[in-house]
Amino acid sequence: MKSILRLLALGALALPAIASAHLYVIPSPTHEQTFTYGSEQHQAWVTRGQDRHLAVVTEFTNDPYVDRFEPRQYDDFTFDFPNIQLGADRRTFFYHAAGGRAVAVAERYSGFLGLDEVRLLENAVLIIKKPHGYLTLNLLVNDRPAASTASL
Repeated sequence: MKSILRLLALGALALPAIASAHLYVIPSPTHEQTFTYGSEQHQAWVTRGQDRHLAVVTEFTNDPYVDRFEPRQYDDFTFDFPNIQLGADRRTFFYHAAGGRAVAVAERYSGFLGLDEVRLLENAVLIIKKPHGYLTLNLLVNDRPAASTASL
């Protein structure tokens, strides 16, 4: 009985923390058409434009529907996320929410041979919707750090 009460008390303490988290859905204004059947082959995050916003370059192919009558084909697209911009530190990309809150989404790293590599943080995930080959990309961003989410 005491253990049940403790669990309830811990749950009650965790509710305000869970309620304060926000999940932002950030759509890309870019829409493209690709193969109805097929798969994504490659994905790379990049910095684009004079405002230094976040973008993702994706490659789709008609695999596994390739045969001698239908050769392998590739489609390359770039999807911009203009609402996610590089911060003053020139390393972190931020989404600025309606209330003025800045939420970190991605970071630039110095990669192989000094080339910059952009990676999403643990609080962000890319959702690709492809009904009938019509591509729509949304970035889901949680404003809570992943470490505090894991501790609950």
